[in-house]
Amino acid sequence: MKLSLLLPGLLLLPLLIGCTKQEDSPLAPAPPFESQWRSRLSNLVFGTTVFDTVQVEVLAVSPQAVDSVIGVVITSLGQNVATFHLYDDASAFLRSDAPDFASSRSGDLVANNGYFTRLINSRFADSAGTYYIAVQAWRDHEIAWTPQDTIIISLSLPPQISNLNLPDTLYSGFSPYQISLQAFDPDAAFGDSVVSVQMTLYTNSGTPLGDPMPLTALDQINFGHTISGDFAVGLDSNFYTFAFRAYDTFNLISDSLGKSVYIENRPPYLADPVLPDTVIKPQSGSINFLITVRTWDDQTVLDINDVELRSLKPDGQWSNNGNPFPMFDNGLPFVDSLWASGYAGDEAAGDSIYTMTAFMDTNAQLGQYHFYLRASDLAGYENEIIDSLWVVP
Repeated sequence: MKLSLLLPGLLLLPLLIGCTKQEDSPLAPAPPFESQWRSRLSNLVFGTTVFDTVQVEVLAVSPQAVDSVIGVVITSLGQNVATFHLYDDASAFLRSDAPDFASSRSGDLVANNGYFTRLINSRFADSAGTYYIAVQAWRDHEIAWTPQDTIIISLSLPPQISNLNLPDTLYSGFSPYQISLQAFDPDAAFGDSVVSVQMTLYTNSGTPLGDPMPLTALDQINFGHTISGDFAVGLDSNFYTFAFRAYDTFNLISDSLGKSVYIENRPPYLADPVLPDTVIKPQSGSINFLITVRTWDDQTVLDINDVELRSLKPDGQWSNNGNPFPMFDNGLPFVDSLWASGYAGDEAAGDSIYTMTAFMDTNAQLGQYHFYLRASDLAGYENEIIDSLWVVP
């Protein structure tokens, strides 16, 4: 039997389907003899020998009744460049057709289940570009075509990135800044493209800080990512390397494009402490009063690690054996028994006013107390201010 494998007007070829005569009794029409894709060929890299799977299912006929199943590849100009057989043979036999690009064993898993399979690679192509593939199943004089599918054969050059826009220094509390660059794929003419651009931050010693961050595609070649002051939370003031890589359709990776940038992280600020100027020493029991201080950080409140107070008594000794008292911005009211758990009398959570409730009893020394209010951030930077009050009879 001579098979015609030319594909002009591939999708317009009619199926030769038998018809019943008018004088026959009406019967339910027989299901059409047809083939359909089960595994389409992936885009391939030009010149490689890595195999990919082509598989179709032939319907409405037993697999043994199928004469042959043949894949046909054409160029965008309709020129036939490759033909190969597909088999439903559980890979039991060695096959010698199309040895330049088709596997010697079909790659089929189960024999006679109607799934016809073959493994092929890109060696059928004499150049990169767009190709089209369809599979025809033959039974007697009937032909069943799959729909035509597109294959991209790429030279598989890696993407390229350039024109990085990133300052030399990111000052403490910098305004939102959009990092941007350009990324493109040399194989764009063959359907390859940049699918993602990732940014990784490294310490000065080369240790990565966290997972890579994806940049947003602004258009076909421009990518960007906006950072703001909170980007520096927990970072000490130092040089850091921003490294960028682009990935294409074939998961090829560009060369790394990097830049060393000095990131400044200043310690928290403290201001406007509020406490009494004078406290009268109680004759019995104790009295409470609030001490507050406004505290903020260029890298946002997320960078503040703690705010604490130490008290220096008139005799030059530290209260509480020198251990600091924590201050809170949590909005929790004062509860004596829960004071150490944060119920320290703060009025409003998140307003940057840190609070503690101080105690003064009959054992208090007369004279001037000095209060050292200190704030630290996650990088370990500290700031401190001092205020005082007098205890009088």
